[in-house]
Amino acid sequence: MDKGFIKYIKEKKDITKIAIVIALGLVLIFIGGRREKEEVRDDTEFEDRLAAACREVEGVGACEVFVYCGTENGQDKADIESVIVICEGADSAEVRLKLTEMLSSFLGIGTNRIRVEKKTD
Repeated sequence: MDKGFIKYIKEKKDITKIAIVIALGLVLIFIGGRREKEEVRDDTEFEDRLAAACREVEGVGACEVFVYCGTENGQDKADIESVIVICEGADSAEVRLKLTEMLSSFLGIGTNRIRVEKKTD
C-alpha cells in the first residue's frame, strides 16, 4: 500500500468521512460484481416456443427446453450460453443429432453448447 496514503489518513482529523467513502466504494464493487454473474434466462415463452418447434421433429415426443444465458461485459444484454433439451425420443442418436443441429442453426451457437437428454418416464 502507498505510504503517502497511510500518512494522509493519519494526518486527517476526520477519519469518519474517509471510512464512509471506502465503505461506499466497497458496496459499489460488491453490487457491480453481482451483475456479472451468469443467470438462467427468465423467458419461459421463448423456451416454450423452442420446445414446440422441437416437438415437430419426427421422433421427439414430449419435450422441454431450458436456455441458459450469461451477461455480456456486465451489461443487461444476455447471450445464450447453452441449451438443454429433455425429450422422450432422445434415446435415438438420429433425434439427438437433428435437434442439436436445428437448435445450433436457429440460435447461432455451437453444437457443443446443446445437450439432448432422455425424458424420464
